[in-house]
Order: sequence, then C-alpha cells, then structure tokens
Amino acid sequence: MTKILETRKLTKVFPGVKAVDELDFDLEPGEIHAIVGENGAGKSTLIKMLAGVYRPTSGTIIVQGEERTFHNPREAMEYIGVVYQENELIPYFSGYENLFLGIEETASGLLKNETMRERAYALAEEFNFELDLDSEVRELGAGQQTLIAILKVLYERLPILIFDEPTAALSYKESETLFELLRDLRSKGFAIIYISHHLTEVLDLADRVTVLRDGKKVVTVQNEGLTERQLIQYMIARDIDVQYPKLEANIGETVLQVRDFSDKRYGFEDINFHIRSGEIVGFAGLTGAGRTELAKSIYRQFRKRPGNIQLTTHAADRKRRMVLIPENRREEGVILDLSVRENLILASLDQLSHLGYLIERGIVKYIGSIIEQLAIKVTSPAQSVRTLSGGNQQKVSIGKWMGESCDVWIFDEPTQGIDVDTKTEIYTIMSQLAQQGSAIWFISSDLRELTSICDRIYVMYDFAIAAEFTAPYEREDILTKMMGGD
Repeated sequence: MTKILETRKLTKVFPGVKAVDELDFDLEPGEIHAIVGENGAGKSTLIKMLAGVYRPTSGTIIVQGEERTFHNPREAMEYIGVVYQENELIPYFSGYENLFLGIEETASGLLKNETMRERAYALAEEFNFELDLDSEVRELGAGQQTLIAILKVLYERLPILIFDEPTAALSYKESETLFELLRDLRSKGFAIIYISHHLTEVLDLADRVTVLRDGKKVVTVQNEGLTERQLIQYMIARDIDVQYPKLEANIGETVLQVRDFSDKRYGFEDINFHIRSGEIVGFAGLTGAGRTELAKSIYRQFRKRPGNIQLTTHAADRKRRMVLIPENRREEGVILDLSVRENLILASLDQLSHLGYLIERGIVKYIGSIIEQLAIKVTSPAQSVRTLSGGNQQKVSIGKWMGESCDVWIFDEPTQGIDVDTKTEIYTIMSQLAQQGSAIWFISSDLRELTSICDRIYVMYDFAIAAEFTAPYEREDILTKMMGGD
C-alpha cells in the first residue's frame, strides 16, 4: 500500500541529548498507527518535527510521496493536523471563536459571528460532540476543552491526523465518543497517529504499533494477538509483574481523621474517612465524582484548623504538615519557567537560607540528593522545568516537598500522562513515604493501580463517599459503586 507519510533516518539532536535517533517510520491511509514509549522516548519530539515546530537535525520527511521541509507549523498544517496533550486554545475566547481562530469568516471587514457559530455547532453535531461552544473556554472543563481542540483540527479535513494523549482529560463517555470518531475517520481513509500511555486504548484501536525507547525505534508490529505484557516488555525491557511495586509498611495510628466534613461551595455534606500512618488509601471514582474537589477542599480547610479535620503526628514537637501533589502539574505543581534547582528549593527556603541569604553549599547537596533519590533526568539542575518530560516534571513537583517532614501526602492523579517506567518509580516513592510513617491519600482513575498499590479504597460518587473496600479487591464491585450501583 502507498505510504502517505514516511520518515527516513529522522534525527533530532539537542545540546547533550539525541532525542530522536535515525527513525524510520511510515503511515498508511485508512490506518491508526499507535506510537508508545516512556516519557523521554522521543514521541513528542517526533510529533513536533512532523508538525513543523522543530527542524530535523538530519533525515527526511516524505508526505504523499514527496520530500517535505517544514519551516514552520503553518506549512505543515497543509497536510498534518495535531491535537496536542496540552491544548492551545485562547481561554478568553468562546469555543466557536477558537474553532475559527485564524480562518475567520468576514463580510466588509466585519466578523460573521452567527455564521461561524452555526457552522461550529453543525460540525460538533456531525461528529457527535456534545459541546458548549458559546461560553469562554476558561469556563469549560478540561474534557470540553480537549474536544474543542479536536474539533478545530477536524475542521480542516487534513489527510493526516495526530492525537497526543487525547483521553487524558476526557470522561469515560467522552472517550468512547472519541474512539467511535477515530474508527469512523479510519474507515473514510484518514491516516491517524495515536499516542497514548493507556495501552488498553492502543490495543483496542491501533492497526499497527511502533515502540520507541531512548529516541530509537524498538519495533513496529501488527496489532494481531498483541498483548499489554508484550508492549511493556518492548518499552522497558522488563516484565509487567514488577510494574506495581508495593513495599511493606507498618500501619499505625490514624493520622488524618475527617468527621462530618461539609463544603457548600462543592456540595459536600457529612464526609467521613480516615488514613493511618504507613497506609496508602485510594480514592476511586468516575470523572466528576468529586475526588479532586474533596482533596483541594480538605487541603484548604486544613490550614484554617477546623475541628472536623484532625491531623495527628507521632512527633509531638514537629509541625503538622499536609501537602498536595496536584493533578495539573504544569499549572499548579511546578513553575515551568524556573529551573529544576529553583523549583526544588521553593518549599524549603527557610532551611536553606541564613539571614536572608541562600546557603549555596547546602543547596547543592540538597538538590543533588533529591535528584538522585527521585532519579530525575536532567542535564543539570539549571535546566528549565519546561524542557523536561512529563514524568520528570512530576518528580520535580514531588521533590520540592522532600525536604519537609510531611504527615499526609495527597497524590492527585500522579501517573496521568506518564510512561510505564516512571509510573513504577512514582509507586515506589509513595511506598517509601508510607514506610517512613506518612499517610498517603492516592486519587487515581486507573483502577488497576489502585487495587495493586492501596491498602484500602474509598469510592466516591456524586460528591459523596459511596463505599469503602479493603484488600483483596473485587474490581467489579468497585466499578459498580463508581457508577452509582448497589
């Protein structure tokens, strides 16, 4: 079959690292070709070269049988549409205004707003997207924003479409709508590159799968009889059985006790739960169940020391502390334009300074120990956090609190958008913190990781705790409660 897209010995070198190394890749019309690999494997760099964001160091890109050199994204957009994991919408524009940004329809120099609005809703209806296209994007949820970004790419009807972690912010229903759309696009001859850390999605959707590791292609295989175990072995060169490490910890006294907690702003009423020293407690639930909102509400209210949130510590002379590793690490967990060094010392400036001056020797030792402990991959501590992979950004988000003695660690979707190997490292970090006596509050949409890592699991439904489960777990029972069943 004629290839609609090929790369031959495509290479991209940044100072100190070869991000993509002589990559041969091809894509056929009417195909979903998945690309998987760890963070830092070269997936994002490959996409940006295909999209005209990066110029290749060497190698060639061939589109529709002709060698192409893209000097900027606009040139690439004649052939290739990309839905990035981090959407690029204008927050103060409405959905339909974002859709027509750069291709506005005008008459006598005036915008034809009603015409654009009608066409936007017609396009959403064509692809079965239930969208609010009139509100400003900043007022919409992450799932709605992602669907608008997808719709913006579909409007151009380009022959090659690239989807980078498209379901990361989508609900179950929205994801199913997207999967139906992708299959429909494939049947109509569109060529699709699909990138995801959710291997079940890859196995369900893809015709072929290419695995990248350290910038190189490991293998391209047909998705016939392919298993998740095989993919993981290709990706990390080790077996799936060690993917979910669970270190033994002594579970002690209750550290966090929440009694009859209410917050009218979110609609919480009489919430009750507890987490003990050395315990990892999971919070399961569908998108919109209220898990993140509960964590943020408890975290904010704890600072006010209300009587219905009790935090005890085994060290009476130590300040009681609760920290939150947020779901949106790029906006709430790290400061992207600061260096790794600057991010890691943010929470410990009191310890690392004297009379208002930073203690340089102590900082160097402190930063080095955290980078080594969390295996953060950086060229130097001066490297900008913005340039790190998602997994290493997450480690920095965690690492900035490692100098503090924290009684409760709240991890909100800490493995979202992170490769398999780094997920394993995050699980190990949580287990080590539990071994040290901390209480771990673990929010996740991945039921398998919850049942593998957690000592207990609370299920949330409609902003209330619907059930509590202890190991050994029956996933079917947990799923039933997550969906509001008995």
